[in-house]
Amino acid sequence: MEMFYVRPRAPVMRYVRVDPYETHDNENIFFERYRFASRHVDMLEEMLSPLLLDGGFELWRISKRVQILIFLCYLASNGFQSLIADAFGVCQKTVSTVVTTVLNAMNYPDIVARFLKFLPDSPEWCADRASEFSRKCGLSNVVGAVNGCLIKIQQPSMFGWQYYSRKACTVINMISIVDARGRFLPINCEYPGSCHDPSIWRRSETCRIFESGQAVPGFLLIGDAGFANSVSIMTPYRRRAAQQDVRKAHFNEELTEGRVVVEQAFGALKRRFGILEYTARIEPPKVQQIILAACVILYNTAIEVGAQDGQPLSSIRLADVPHSPPGVDPRDFLTRHFTRSTRCFGLVSLNVQRFKAQIEGYSESKNHTNSIKREDAEFC
Repeated sequence: MEMFYVRPRAPVMRYVRVDPYETHDNENIFFERYRFASRHVDMLEEMLSPLLLDGGFELWRISKRVQILIFLCYLASNGFQSLIADAFGVCQKTVSTVVTTVLNAMNYPDIVARFLKFLPDSPEWCADRASEFSRKCGLSNVVGAVNGCLIKIQQPSMFGWQYYSRKACTVINMISIVDARGRFLPINCEYPGSCHDPSIWRRSETCRIFESGQAVPGFLLIGDAGFANSVSIMTPYRRRAAQQDVRKAHFNEELTEGRVVVEQAFGALKRRFGILEYTARIEPPKVQQIILAACVILYNTAIEVGAQDGQPLSSIRLADVPHSPPGVDPRDFLTRHFTRSTRCFGLVSLNVQRFKAQIEGYSESKNHTNSIKREDAEFC
């Protein structure tokens, strides 16, 4: 009779490393899996190389490039870490460690300051942003569009009721400013879903800069009707007021054309990174770091290197309205001085150029077809 039960030793798990560059030799498949092309991953590796470590024994060493690919795959798919570990031939704990390491590197202050540029106190910076918006809509004194976005998360174990929103789900409310090219400027993702956009904006540092007069006079932001019209944000007129005054209706149309960039940026961001589109299965502090890394750094980097298309801008200025004098509501001033003649003339000239190009292309194709018919007749 055996006095003791000898427990058998668990088998040793041996992982076979997978090289993503060999398994995904097709560039289209590589881009679909990691949201970046291979040359763009090389740029990210060069940027993050001083902040990442690949030391250790040769048997379990993971290169910096593979660490970045694991992080990108995690953001793009929002899959379980065990499934991502199977795809790369590592364990789940390794994926968790790599994601945390790369996430801390992406949130390094120097990298964030490089891709998070919001300088409302700089006249040159404000003039450049306003020039871009003047080629997007009929407003020439706008430096950014502000709005909120809800990021779904699992209900936290502590204070989970604070994250319930009007959508009947637990979310984090993200407030961001976007320029005319669709690039994210400052973001604020520190508040739960129970807080509304205007209340978060009033507590933000950006609002304090505009309200205290530190920003360059004459430049301001645009937002939807959920915000209050003030010296920092210019909002559309109410429907009744726009129906009674055609100039206010024209102003609302131009403001809508300029404000749509922030909505499109949120949609493109969520389509690019699935962890922001679907429910994130991590705690709020880490979600905030992922939002910062995915929004400010990776998305803006993708626009800079060409991996993400920015907002198209017209080649001509659609408006050139002067700044409002001190003490005058910018919205009322623009409504009185705003005329659609410059914008309409620019659009007409642009459409005429496009029509001429289409006519020339049609005539060239028709001449080419006639020449082919003559050659066929001579051959016959």
